[in-house]
Amino acid sequence: MLNERRLTMTTKSLLLIATLAFTGIANAKSYTITLSAPTKAGSVRLAAGEYSLKVQDSNVIFTNVQNGKTFTTAVKTETAAKKFDLTAVVTDSKDGDSYITSVELGGSRTKIELAD
Repeated sequence: MLNERRLTMTTKSLLLIATLAFTGIANAKSYTITLSAPTKAGSVRLAAGEYSLKVQDSNVIFTNVQNGKTFTTAVKTETAAKKFDLTAVVTDSKDGDSYITSVELGGSRTKIELAD
């Protein structure tokens, strides 16, 4: 009976740990950005508007806040020496088109680089 009880407690503990680990992964931090004009982000074109972005492995997922439409593109991540205070989008212009070159993720040391 004691062994049975110990096994039950061990199983419950493992399930709790697994649940907490998966919750942390599933709740990866998201950041909000606003684009004032249509902008190219890597291989995708984003309309003007508010987006939630989430880094997942070597990709970034942009979700349009108004309609829920998602766009995924490849990124390269860099780790800065200190945390960024705010989320900042760095853009450039080429041949009349605006495109995102990088995004500094506020509250973290992560900077994502997007290819043109």
